[in-house]
Amino acid sequence: MEAKVPPAQIIAEAADWLVKIQEQPLTASEQNQLQQWCAQSADHQRAWQAAQQLNQSFDQVPEKLGLSVLSRKQAQRRNLIKAISALLVIPTGSWLVYQHSPISSWTADYQTTTGELREVMLADGCKLILNTRSAVNVLFDENQRLIELLQGEIQITTASDVLARPLSVRTEHGQIHALGTVFTVRLSSEYSQVAVQQDAVEIHTAATYKVQRITAGQQSQFSKTEIESVTVSTSATATAWTQKQLMVDNQPLGEVISELSRYRRGWLRCDPAVAELRISGVFQLSDTDIALSNIAHSFPVSVVYRSPYWVTVTKNK
Repeated sequence: MEAKVPPAQIIAEAADWLVKIQEQPLTASEQNQLQQWCAQSADHQRAWQAAQQLNQSFDQVPEKLGLSVLSRKQAQRRNLIKAISALLVIPTGSWLVYQHSPISSWTADYQTTTGELREVMLADGCKLILNTRSAVNVLFDENQRLIELLQGEIQITTASDVLARPLSVRTEHGQIHALGTVFTVRLSSEYSQVAVQQDAVEIHTAATYKVQRITAGQQSQFSKTEIESVTVSTSATATAWTQKQLMVDNQPLGEVISELSRYRRGWLRCDPAVAELRISGVFQLSDTDIALSNIAHSFPVSVVYRSPYWVTVTKNK
């Protein structure tokens, strides 16, 4: 028989203990208190085992994911309660999948799955659109409105705030301060990319504190230390994904296929023999099979399906 999930209060207490351990080593007295807490019941023991399992996973995922869960004191407890609860309800055999998935996406305030587009109205009136495989945390307090992009891509349409609190988007590479604006932010492993559709934003790098202002019709990308040169951004291209479209203008096929792979499950790859082929067009993201078919009909390539989840774009034979 499958054991029932411990009561919410016990899970919350396990999260509190995990937060305490993450902050600093327990004293001898605290270690004794934890042992006594665990000994109270089987539910206490199960909750703590899940908490320890979660704690161990932070050493096995990229640093940015662990920190995104544990970096903000106010969000720690809520996020850990979610994660511990998830571990207690998923099948034991699924732990490997959980362990190698982004921890942040399991505990984020808002997230999307593969191919999903989601629109959220925030408490201050801002509109947030999440692209495929995206996750954010939202932290509003008396001093700030902060959106933390954990993975993927978002578009923000800002709204005036009755408390006059500044609004920022934070990624692992730095922060983007909104100056009454509409803009998109995309996170990759090496950099964050920002494109502005209305008014302006300021980019602040995380490590070197460099600042760059970009305005409507411009875009840039930045790492923790550097901000690249500002370039022209076409609003229709930068925001096409919000209409479930991919607009391509003389772009390498390999890059286009890589982008399409974000919107479908399984393995989609481009043969290096055709990866540099330049293509242009507008492709629907709501059905990537149709997009691939259109590419095959318009350009000298073939789409080979070994299965619905294993697809290769290759040179015509």
